[in-house]
Formats: sequence, C-alpha cells, structure tokens
Amino acid sequence: VLLGLVGYLYVLHFQSKKGSVTPEIKSKASGNVSEKSRVAYIDLDSLQNNYTYYKKIKGDFERKQAAANDEITSMQKKYQSRAMQLQQKAASMSQQEQENAMQEINKMQQDLQNRKQSIDNDLYNYNSKMKEDILNRIQNFLKVYNKDGKYSYIFSYEPGFMFYKDSTLNITPVVITGLNELYSENKKWFAHAVSNK
Repeated sequence: VLLGLVGYLYVLHFQSKKGSVTPEIKSKASGNVSEKSRVAYIDLDSLQNNYTYYKKIKGDFERKQAAANDEITSMQKKYQSRAMQLQQKAASMSQQEQENAMQEINKMQQDLQNRKQSIDNDLYNYNSKMKEDILNRIQNFLKVYNKDGKYSYIFSYEPGFMFYKDSTLNITPVVITGLNELYSENKKWFAHAVSNK
C-alpha cells in the first residue's frame, strides 16, 4: 500500500510539472504570433519605372552600351574587310609580305579582343557604381523616413522572391515621391550653383 501511494504521488508530482510548463510555452508562442510586426516593403519594379533619377542613369547606361556596341561592330568590320583584302592578295605576295600580312591580321584581332575586354570592364564598373549609387540614395532616404523607428525592417520586393505580401505594408509610392522630390531639389540646386559661377 505504501509503495502504491508513493508511486501515485510520484506520478502526480511530474504531471503537475508538465502542466505548469505547457501553459507558459503556449502563452509565449501566442504572444509572438499576435504581436504586430513592424515591417514594410518596396516594390522594385515600380520604383525603377517611376524614380526619375533611376530612369535617367539607366538611359545614360543604355546610350553608353549602344556606343560601345557600335565601336566594336565597326572594329569587327574593319578587321574582316582587311582580312579579306589580304587573303585575295595572298597568292601574289612574297614570303615576307605574307608574314607581314599575318602579323597585321593578328594585331588587329588582338586589338579587337583587348578593346572588347576594356569596354566590358568599363560597362561592368559603370553598372556596379550605378547600382551602388541608387542603393545609397534609397538607404539614406529610408533612414530619414524611418527616423521615428516605425519600421523594424523594410524589404525590397521582387516577383518570385516572396510567396505572399500584404499590400497595406507597401510604402513604394511614398518612397518614390520622396526620392523624386530630393532629386528635383538637387537638380535645382546644381543648376543654381552653375549659373552663379
């Protein structure tokens, strides 16, 4: 009887501990779920389509890229034209002339490759600086915009990146308006500074 009583008390003791832990875990979990997250997002597609400064530097990059493509195309045409000329004359050339022609063609080919590599590097560096500049402008604006600490996180949204988004957390229109106003003010200041020189 004594053993049975001890066993019964032992079971009750551990059941009461389990019961005391479970409600605490439940209350913590439910507290986390119900707590309002301070999160917002910016739609990158919309930002790129409506931010004036971004559209300007994107246009500058596209013009730079088009000019680079034209230059490479022109060099390729010159190379091909000269190679055909020398090929047509090859039968009547002396050994020395053929060697000189081969050196000329090789040099033109090397110059073309070097120039293409240089242009690719320039475009890559320009594009990287452009992205860094835009990112800095957005981050600097958001620091001022969120100086009251309303949001803990502000994410960038891209199609395929998030499975679900609540449109009430979208602050893109406000960010676009603010960035465009800053860009407009900077343009006015720069024009004023230049005119006073």
